[in-house]
Amino acid sequence: MLIGDSILASSDTQGGLGAINKYLNEFSGQKLNNYAKIGSSLHDGRVKSIPQLYQDMRTQTAPAVPSTIVLNGGGNDVISVRDDCWAFNDKCQLQIDSAMEIAEDLMLRMHDDGVQHIIYLGFYYAFNMTQAVDYGTERVKRVCRDAAIDCFVADVRDLDVVVGPDGLHPGNYICVVHLFYPRRPTSLLFNLTNRLTSPDDAGYRHLADRIWETKQEYNIPF
Repeated sequence: MLIGDSILASSDTQGGLGAINKYLNEFSGQKLNNYAKIGSSLHDGRVKSIPQLYQDMRTQTAPAVPSTIVLNGGGNDVISVRDDCWAFNDKCQLQIDSAMEIAEDLMLRMHDDGVQHIIYLGFYYAFNMTQAVDYGTERVKRVCRDAAIDCFVADVRDLDVVVGPDGLHPGNYICVVHLFYPRRPTSLLFNLTNRLTSPDDAGYRHLADRIWETKQEYNIPF
């Protein structure tokens, strides 16, 4: 199954099914359940966090336990301090470190619940955040390497993922979260009430291909 943010949740052109989910279903010949949510982050926020999504999944599906989880997360945590991550200062690095500590705790929970394998979808270059992407990906790799659970990173930094008008999501997607500050409401670009659709999901296909390549390379069951 899939758990994470809009990269895994974004709908295909037929409506309803995550674009990456669609391709993984095709590759595997199975129907993979998708618990990803647009706007979700590893930290708590206005949208349910990724650890909360995992807990919801466990509540809904217990006592069954998935053998493999395709996981992503951390991008929205970075975007929440985007000015610092554009500058790639200490605050950005601390935010990424904090998010990875949450990911580490989540992986331990998954291991304790009986999940056997994780494929963690890494970060692609976008939004002029090259240093943050590199730092975040290497932190994910370290967390996976040290995790009790069998964990592998689908590193996508070498892929040519063309992003849409929002500068973040592949293809022509626009997905902006409304953030509200104490003194003024700010809409970044997105409306969470609008489902993401796009006539061009080639970027999502590239990401799905890399997930599948990682699955094949390490013989991870779906």
